[in-house]
Amino acid sequence: MLLVVVWLFGVLSWCGIGKAADHPALQPVKELFAAMSQHDGAAMMQTATDDFQLLEHGEVWTMQKLIDAVQPKGKPYERKNFFSQIHARQQGDVAWVSYWNKAEIQRDGAMRIVVWLESAVLVQKNDRWKIQLMHSTRLDGDKYPKDIEWVPYVKTP
Repeated sequence: MLLVVVWLFGVLSWCGIGKAADHPALQPVKELFAAMSQHDGAAMMQTATDDFQLLEHGEVWTMQKLIDAVQPKGKPYERKNFFSQIHARQQGDVAWVSYWNKAEIQRDGAMRIVVWLESAVLVQKNDRWKIQLMHSTRLDGDKYPKDIEWVPYVKTP
C-alpha cells in the first residue's frame, strides 16, 4: 500500500497537480517583467503604485530608473522570464510574495542567465494588485538551489 501511495504522489507531482498555484498577487510581478522584456515603460508603470520602490542589489530605485535600466540603448536583446513562488501571505488588501526570478538574456548571439531572490509587497485597489515595494538580490554565478521548478512567463495578448 505504501508503494502505491508513493507512486501516486510521484505521478501527481509529475503532472503538476502536487504543486500549489501561485498567489494572484504574483501576477503583476510577472506582468512587470514581461513589460520589461518588451521595453514597455507604460506597461511597467501600470503594474505598480505611484510610490513604487525597488531595492535593487543594494540600491534604491524608482520605477523610472527601472524603466531606464531595461532600455536596449542601441543593443537590442531578447529576455525570457521564469519564476518560482516560494511563499505568499495576504492580510486584507496587502500581500507579500517571495519568489525566485530567472532571466535568459540573448544579446549579440550570446546567452546570459541571471537569477535573483526577490520579494514584493502588493496592495489591492479596485480588485487589482499593484506592486508597492520590491526587494531584489542578484545571485552570483550558480549560487542558487538546483531543484527550483522554473515556470516561464510570457504575457498573452
